Parts: sequence; structure tokens; C-alpha cells
Amino acid sequence: MGVAELRKAELYYHKSVRDEVAKALQESGVCQVVSASGAPDSVALRVADWGEKLALCEEQVTHIRYLFRTLGSFYTDPVSSLDRMLGERPVLSMAEMARTAAGTDLGKISARVKELETTLGEVRVASSQHRVNKEILFKLKDFPYSLSVVGDGTRSLKGVVGTLKQDQLASLSEELKPLAKETELFICGSGDEKAKTSKTSAAWCVLMYAPAVEQQVLDTAVHAGMSFVEVPEHITGNVEGESKIIDAEIAKCDKKEAEILEGLKKIASETIPVVQKLSDYWNNMAERAKAMLSSDATESTLITHFWIPTEALPEFKKKIEAVSPDIALFDRAPEEGETPPTLMKNIGVVQPFEILTNLYSPPPYGETDPTPLLAPFFFAFFGICLGDAGYAIVMMAAMWILFRKYKRIPKTVKDFIMIFAYGAVATLIYGVLTGSFFGDFIDAFFFMAPLRAVKNAIMIMDPMKDPMLVLGFSLVFGLVHLMFGLLIGAYDHIRHGNYADAIGDKISWFLFIVGLFLFGVGAAGALPGLLFEASKVMSAVGAVLVFWYAGREKKNIFGKIISGLLALYGATSYLGDILSYSRLLALGFGSAVIGMIINLLGGMAAGLPAIGWLAAITIIVGGHMFGLIINVLGSFVHPLRLQYVEFFGKFYTGGGVAFKPLGLSSEYVDIAG
Repeated sequence: MGVAELRKAELYYHKSVRDEVAKALQESGVCQVVSASGAPDSVALRVADWGEKLALCEEQVTHIRYLFRTLGSFYTDPVSSLDRMLGERPVLSMAEMARTAAGTDLGKISARVKELETTLGEVRVASSQHRVNKEILFKLKDFPYSLSVVGDGTRSLKGVVGTLKQDQLASLSEELKPLAKETELFICGSGDEKAKTSKTSAAWCVLMYAPAVEQQVLDTAVHAGMSFVEVPEHITGNVEGESKIIDAEIAKCDKKEAEILEGLKKIASETIPVVQKLSDYWNNMAERAKAMLSSDATESTLITHFWIPTEALPEFKKKIEAVSPDIALFDRAPEEGETPPTLMKNIGVVQPFEILTNLYSPPPYGETDPTPLLAPFFFAFFGICLGDAGYAIVMMAAMWILFRKYKRIPKTVKDFIMIFAYGAVATLIYGVLTGSFFGDFIDAFFFMAPLRAVKNAIMIMDPMKDPMLVLGFSLVFGLVHLMFGLLIGAYDHIRHGNYADAIGDKISWFLFIVGLFLFGVGAAGALPGLLFEASKVMSAVGAVLVFWYAGREKKNIFGKIISGLLALYGATSYLGDILSYSRLLALGFGSAVIGMIINLLGGMAAGLPAIGWLAAITIIVGGHMFGLIINVLGSFVHPLRLQYVEFFGKFYTGGGVAFKPLGLSSEYVDIAG
């Protein structure tokens, strides 16, 4: 149910047409290429030459990634990411992109960009160093002598620059007194009274001394707490002159950096649009080469193995025969021990919900596809959880605008949008039947009074007044959902000849749980007497079957009894599963209550003088938009959990491998056929 039949095919062709065959395989988009031996052999690599082709493709892809990474910040894409995701992309053929690739030397462009990037780094390092030196000179602005003294010095005088705390200056001066004739301590910024009053602020100073007492002076300075600052050797003039030189160097660096950045920006504007197209081209060529590496070979013939849907075979045969009349195609059904991939195939309305199945796990080949089974339940659950006709109308309007604006939405994105479109329909139906329109908007505001009679005439129940009715409805829905899952599980067991498992694990529980439910309804006086008696028999038969079959693999009677009793205790898990469906009530209530609160706040704001209605409109519109986003998210996640945990747990395990044909994928362009 919903899983396409696949054939295992082998394609024999001469090496002279290998490129044409690979092109046909990829453009057909219906063949999942596989390796017969598990890995390509050396003959295939030598004859087909696909290893070299793949290396070339990966080299080009590496250049493309580098250019995107380096030039991306310099390029403003005229097409936004959202627009591109929704199909606003140029349409090109692979032939057109191949001509662009042939005329574009990505290696040369990358080399030029790397050269500019390296130069830019060097300029920035130099500029940073100049600015550090500028800061040092600023601290030494009061020093009246040539800075050569703190470089190599002279035969009679040397010096060092350092910093130390203000409260350590006196200590250093005191320790230098014995060397007063051979030393001089110059404190920079001596006129800064604010700095002098702060004991912890750093004072910059220059300590000059005779070469003969150098070690003694340096030891004294270190002992006093001075931290030395290295002044570059090339700075030898006075502070003012050196500052002007450094300012000129910084200006040169800034100018050079601006020129490089402008150059990168120009390269980006010219290159990125081309690189985007080549990204799709070279990635597709790389995928082609990877797939074709799985081909087996003789000295002159190649053999490519692939899975293909049975219904696609006739059209593919025509396409491949057009390449060469000497190509031989053989196909067969999957053999025992083979694990074909899974291609789900459902009718148009159900098809978008395949996304939800794939999020969990595709079914194994030949097994039941749960997509058409979960679709109606997800549809209903989404509507109950969101449950507001106003929100549904907003969603429908948004999607109508979306489909009007974007004509080439990719299939995967379109399918995902369609899930919410169906959810909006379900929400509209449930919202109308429960009288919810942006919460209690129609009842809350006087100008909506003409619509109240229409709303009340259509409404069949009010969840806010009859919560127990909605709770009961939710739990019954959950019971139906779970029991349906058990019946599907029984069907699968019977289909595979596992009759004991069908009766013991599925049908027995169906009889037991449904019998107990009907018994409870009958005890409340809501069932005719005959059905009430039948419910007793049904639950009893179910309990016996559960007890009997639970221990069918045990060897002794005690093991069978214990297993049976433990199995019956498992009825509590079914109770927990059924109670899980109360979340339908909770989420529906949440949506309604949030809407009511927003309307209440809006009504209160309307009473404010002068700006009341403006404030009310802002609160109502902004609040309901926030409520819509939050509630749509919850209405998607929680029904999905009910499918995956409660429903799938009764019959479905997944574990299949999705069918992934060799095809043309794209991110920046639409590839024309």
C-alpha cells in the first residue's frame, strides 16, 4: 500500500558512450545506482576514468566553497534566501552551465582572491602594529629627548620604557637614590593630576642610566614593580616626529586596505553569480561521477547496476536506446536476500504527508506504507489542536499569496506547505463548528454583533462551556486511532502468514480494549442491552486470548501463567496511550484562551483616551499573530507525536532505506530538462 515496485537493472554499454550513458542516467532521475561488488574495482577506475573525473569535480567544488566563504561578505545577493528556497532562481540547462564552466577558471580566480586575502592580512597586521606603536608614543608624549636612548642607546647613556603603579613611584625613586648620579627617572604625564591621585593607575616612565650600572638599575626597577615596554628599534627620533611618521604609515595601510576590500568587492560582484551557477553544475557532476564509480568493467565494456521503479522502465528504455543501439538493458525482480530501497507512491492528496513518514523512517520495501493511514488522522488532529477559524483564514490567505507570487516552488517545499494548507482546512471546519474566530472576537466587540447569529447557528458545541464533551470526543478519537493501528498490525501479520502473532498481539487486544470501552458505555446506560451483553463476551474473549498467547513461547506452565498475567497488566499502558489524546483538548483550549486574553487586553486598551483604538488594534493584531505562530507550531508537533508514539507503536517500525535516484539537484538555479 503506497510503496512502488522496483526492478534491479543492469546496463551494458561500450566505454565510448560512457559519458552519454551517465548523462542519461542522471537526467532521467529514476535510477539509484548501486555497486554489484560493494566497491569499484581497479579495472572500472582505469577504463571508466571516473576517478579522475571525480577528483576534478571535487577540486572545483573546493574552489567554489573557498570563494563563497571568502567573498560572501562582500556580495549582496539580489535574491533573498527565502525567495531562492521558494523557487525564485534563474533557469539554466546543464549544457549552458557546462559552457560557463568551460569558460571559467575557478583555480585562477581562487589564486587571485587568496593573494588579495594574504596581502590584506599582512596590511592589517602592519596597521595593528603601527597603532600599537602610536599608543606607546602617545603615552610618551611628554618625553623631551630622542627615543634612540631606549633603543640601542649610546656609549654613555641607555634607557628603558616601563609602567608601574602610581603608589610604587616613590619606592622606585627611593631605591634609585644611591645611583642618582648615573640615573634619571622621567615620569610621563606628570601634569595629569587625576592619574596622580589614583594609586592603582599605571604610570608610564622612562628610566635612563649609564651603561656601567645597567644590570643594577634593571634589577632595582624590577624589584620596585616596573613592567618593561619594548619600543621598536626603528623608532629613534623624538616623539612628535615619530608620531607623524607612524600616522603616515597608518594612512598608507588604511588606503591599501580600502583598495584591497574594494577589489574583493568587485571580484565578488563579478564572480559570485557565476560561482552560484557553477556550484550546482560541479556538485551535480560530482554526484554523477560518484555514482558511476560503482560500475563494473571489462577492457571495453561497462556494466552499471541500479534500482528503477517498474513504471519508469518503458520511458527509461526509450531514453537509453536513443544514446546507442548497442546498449543492452536487463531487469529482474528483487531476489531473496536483497534489500531494495523504498519509494513511496501515494495519490496527490496524500502524497505531501510522505514527509511525515520520512521524518520517522521509510517503510521497508514490500511493507505497509503508513502515509495514507496517518494522513486523515493528522489532518483532523491539527484542526482540533489549532481550532480557530480566524487563524485558518489567515493561513489560507498567506498560502494563497505565496502560491500566487512564487510559480516554481520546489516539490519538497511545496509538499511541506501543503501539509499546513490541509491543516488550515481542518482548522476552519473545526473552528466554525465550535464558534471560535480569533478566540471570542465576534462576541467580544460590538461591531461584530451582526455575525453572532450566523456563528451561533452553525456552531454545534462550545468547548469553553462543555469541556468534558470535547475531552470525551478526544478520548474516543484516540481509541479509534489506536484500535485502527492494531487492525493494521493484524493485517500485516496475516499478510505474512503470522496468524498467531495477529491473534495474540493485535486482535486479542482489540477485542479486550474495545470490549471494555463498550462495557463502560453500557454500564452508563448508553448501549442497548444486547450490545451491552456482547461487550462482556468481547472483553472476556480478548482477555483470554491476551492471557493465552502472551506465554506461547514459554516452556512450562508457570512461565505461561506469569507471562499472561503480566500481559493483562499491560492494559494500563493502553489507558495511558488513550489519555495522551487529551492533549487535543488542552491545545484547543490553549488556542481559545490565548485568543480570549488578547481580545480582553485589546478591549481594555480601547478605553484609553486619544490613542485607545490605535493601542487596541496593535495589541489585537500583534497578539493574534504571535498566538497564530505559537499555536501552529504546537498543532504540528503534538499531532505528530500522537502518530509516531501511539499510532505507529501499534503496527509500524520503519527501518526502510529511502529510494535516492541519481538526479539533478540544485540550490541556486532551476535546471531545465
